[in-house]
Amino acid sequence: MSKLRVHIVYEHSLDRRPFGSAYLRLLRPFSHPTVTTAIEAQASWDYSGEAADLVIVDRFWRPDVSLRLAEELVQRVRRAGARLVYTLDDDLLSLPVGPPNGIAPQQVAAVKYFLGCADAVWVTTAPLGERIQPYNDRVEVLANALDERLIAVRSPSTSIDTFDPTRLVIGYMGTPTHTGDLAMILPALQRVFRRHAGRLVMQLVGVTSQPEMLSAAGIPVRIVAPQAVEGEYPRFMLWFTSALHWDIALAPLAETLFNQSKSAIKALDYAALGATGVYSNAPAYRDVVHQRETGLLAGSPAEWEEALEILIADAALRTALSHAAARNLWEQHVLERCGQRWVDAAARAAGRRQPV
Repeated sequence: MSKLRVHIVYEHSLDRRPFGSAYLRLLRPFSHPTVTTAIEAQASWDYSGEAADLVIVDRFWRPDVSLRLAEELVQRVRRAGARLVYTLDDDLLSLPVGPPNGIAPQQVAAVKYFLGCADAVWVTTAPLGERIQPYNDRVEVLANALDERLIAVRSPSTSIDTFDPTRLVIGYMGTPTHTGDLAMILPALQRVFRRHAGRLVMQLVGVTSQPEMLSAAGIPVRIVAPQAVEGEYPRFMLWFTSALHWDIALAPLAETLFNQSKSAIKALDYAALGATGVYSNAPAYRDVVHQRETGLLAGSPAEWEEALEILIADAALRTALSHAAARNLWEQHVLERCGQRWVDAAARAAGRRQPV
């Protein structure tokens, strides 16, 4: 049987470079050796009618997306005789519409149009699939996995701080949109850092709007960032997993409709880093993080405070949890182990039967 031809139309910004989520969910999987034996994939910021069995369109696609542009793209796909796959990793339709912080009405219109036209919709979590089902019942959950080629293998960190190796490092990675998530656990952090003054330091990656909030609460904080050439996802992951040494990593999620459909990607990233994670006891993490086995789950501020105190006090537990999380990652959540999922999903979307 000939290889399946796939054209990926990735989400991008004005510079036409792919977003990190496009690399994670599409570009890295479809370039992985476990996938390229069965699929011939190409990727670009647009689609001009090239020969393809599947055309995969990602999220908002382009910064100036509109209903008209979406319709024209789908028309090109149909004229080429290809099937359309639409992919989402967030509940974009639960976001507020309009200024100052919402998405544009034309973005909403385009998302709904893509959902309605798609021959298959790929989402990253079951809750997101349930949210999307009213718009399209051909939904398939394709959970995130990391490309092991981008993970710098090393021993988990133990009390390593670039400036003071006697202090434990607590880290958090996220985008500026996670302000509410971090603010949710700020009182717990403040009490813990006050209780262990001089023994802890906090590092932030990506959340450049948060230092003032933490500093005002008496939390010593430092922004850590890669060089400009390491900003795009593949090089960023190599930098993240080699340059940082966190003892404890945080993944809070505020209780919002949008967050109910989130994936456990931070649990995978933190496991790749070798850090011990504390995660919100939310749908995103319950299926991946096993309490006191591969991390700690916390709900209320009091539970967050207790979880941090447990990990600060018990180095052996930190090491055991980080080792178990790393094993779980490498056994179940890297493309070497589960790249076949993308092959199977693409075959189903194209109406092909896979060899038994």
